[in-house]
Amino acid sequence: MTRLTLILPLALVVACSQEPVRDNATANIAQEAEPPSQPKRVAPSPTTAATIPAAFQGAWSANAADCGKGSDVTRLTIAPNELRFYESSAAVTSVSGTGSQIKVSARYTGEGETWEAARTFALSEDGSTLTLDGMPRVRCP
Repeated sequence: MTRLTLILPLALVVACSQEPVRDNATANIAQEAEPPSQPKRVAPSPTTAATIPAAFQGAWSANAADCGKGSDVTRLTIAPNELRFYESSAAVTSVSGTGSQIKVSARYTGEGETWEAARTFALSEDGSTLTLDGMPRVRCP
């Protein structure tokens, strides 16, 4: 009886450690299956090296007292290739103009929507005020 008690668990371990035997149907399917293919690479969309001039870059707000406040709905941050508003942002696609007035075309996203638009930015002579869509903004420190 003691021998049977020792042999039975050993037999179970040996039986469970063997690989399952494949039948001919399983073996044929495995041989005929094609190896997984790599996804085709998609060429990146062409981008323009459009850069907003440094004089326009920075943080802007309708009121200097609102600068740096997260609740400021008039805030605008201008980076070399990006515009960030309160609830939207835009990737710059082209910039034209010189001096104190430029036209910026961009691809906007916000509140679940995407659109393209061109806007004109006018900078005051001293560089402290930016006017966009008729709304003047002051440069934040």
